[in-house]
Amino acid sequence: MGRRPLIQRDAVARTAVEIVDEDGPGALSLERIATRMGVRAPSLYNHFADKTEILAEAARLIVLETPDQGDVVDGDWVSWLVEGAVAFRGALLAHARSVPMVVENFPQRLLERLYARHCRILSDNGVPIADQMFIVESVHRMTIGSAMCAATGRPAMAPPHDPELFDTEVVADLESGRWTDDRLFVAALRALLDGVRAGHGTPVGRGVDTGGRA
Repeated sequence: MGRRPLIQRDAVARTAVEIVDEDGPGALSLERIATRMGVRAPSLYNHFADKTEILAEAARLIVLETPDQGDVVDGDWVSWLVEGAVAFRGALLAHARSVPMVVENFPQRLLERLYARHCRILSDNGVPIADQMFIVESVHRMTIGSAMCAATGRPAMAPPHDPELFDTEVVADLESGRWTDDRLFVAALRALLDGVRAGHGTPVGRGVDTGGRA
């Protein structure tokens, strides 16, 4: 039997995640990864082409921390998608300082496999094919966007700096604190998906004004 390599790809990626979690993406370098692992930096090139490849593998590990979902219950694909998005968002925010890294280096092949699985499940639950990719892409973008806002310290529905610009009831609602990041995310996602479900039979996106863009 051959000797197990001193450096494992998974260990390198996990070390990268640890460094970014501690000090942010700007602190990551091949030298720092190597020092923490007790190896020489050039030896990392035996396993990764460059730093970008390490970032992609680190992003993949974080995405894969999302808990597995069960089956759709009673055809309620909206709740199934919301629960999955909440779980994915939670996995991202468990590594809040790494969220920008995940967004920039999201593993495309993994994303396509996830999209394909979601489309099959939506199809099994009666969602028209014309709606499926709109749904899964919208859910993904909303989840990523919400995670980015929460990770970078942009609070949801915070009281305005210039309250005189708003109706007093709007200000009172914002000051009530009822719109947390988590609650806003779930409410916005459900509003979108419930609207799509209510419009079955009319493919979404038809007649949408894109301002002249395709």
